[in-house]
Amino acid sequence: MHALIVKPSSFGDVVHTFPALALLQRSVPVPLRLTWVVNDSLAALPALLPGVSRVITFPRRHLLRNCAGRNFLRELRSEKYDMAIDFQGLLRSGLMTWLSRAPRRIGFRQAREGAHFFYTEKYTPEAFCQHAVDKNIALVRLAFSDAVATAGGDAVGHPPLTVAPEADAAARAWLEQLPGDGPVLAVGFSSRWDSKTWPKDFFAAVITAVAAQVPGLRCWLVGSPSERELGNELAAAVSACQVLNLAGATDFAELAALFGRSHAMLTNDSGPMHLAAAMGVSCIALFGATEPDKTGPWGPPGQHAVVRTSCPAHPCFQRRCPRGEGVCPQGTDPVAVAALVAKKLKSAQQLS
Repeated sequence: MHALIVKPSSFGDVVHTFPALALLQRSVPVPLRLTWVVNDSLAALPALLPGVSRVITFPRRHLLRNCAGRNFLRELRSEKYDMAIDFQGLLRSGLMTWLSRAPRRIGFRQAREGAHFFYTEKYTPEAFCQHAVDKNIALVRLAFSDAVATAGGDAVGHPPLTVAPEADAAARAWLEQLPGDGPVLAVGFSSRWDSKTWPKDFFAAVITAVAAQVPGLRCWLVGSPSERELGNELAAAVSACQVLNLAGATDFAELAALFGRSHAMLTNDSGPMHLAAAMGVSCIALFGATEPDKTGPWGPPGQHAVVRTSCPAHPCFQRRCPRGEGVCPQGTDPVAVAALVAKKLKSAQQLS
């Protein structure tokens, strides 16, 4: 059986689909082949999930250039699919399911922009499914209810991800640059939204306070190439322990490998946060404009700690704070956050 998975974006949303697909893989009684449509900038991300045999890149930013749209359609239709599942729920993703010519096209009844008109099957997750991961799992449960029940699909968690040996070797080499043998803290110090980003000085204060509580603390910063300069400034602001700035230095496989060697993560709401959670890393996540019940780090109860802004407008879901720059972080005590981080680090180190 050949399934087309349509989830083009974004970083965290792609990772949110992994548990649902793991459930599908173990529930369908015949060999299942997965082809994934994803934005070209995220092409390497689906490969982290075992069982994805083919990735079709969607040239979103260049769709009308150099026949890119025509080439995408040709690749989409180059094979036959038994089903297409749209986890995105937007006009373009719904259209992709229809263009795939799959006889069975599955999606959310509440899909936006009229995407549901392209589906042959529409499902509504139960009201208690608030988190994006739980909604994706619910879609698989509803669309494949008999198969899931037969396979005993009650317990669903993050599936083990594939970390390439060369990526793990790179992570090991970076770890050797940090002296000491204490626990490793990953720090996601930035985000695409200004309203989701706590300031550099806040992160520096937290890391400094953690270093005072955790002997031999080792710390690396993760992020995109555009965040590297800010990472350098943050690393320079911390003298209590050595901080290695790896923003822009990793691909997705290497980032997963870094998390495989991390004991906890201090982070804004960001794509790396979701990948860390998928790798089983406990996250201490700072939430301002967004709602952690919907897009927070997903995992077993008690694994993660969420620190919410005290702003009464939370969650506003605005890229820029409507009340002024820097409102969300106000009132967040770095010492209290450091205590949460230290607790997670010590607990993870004891288990390792």
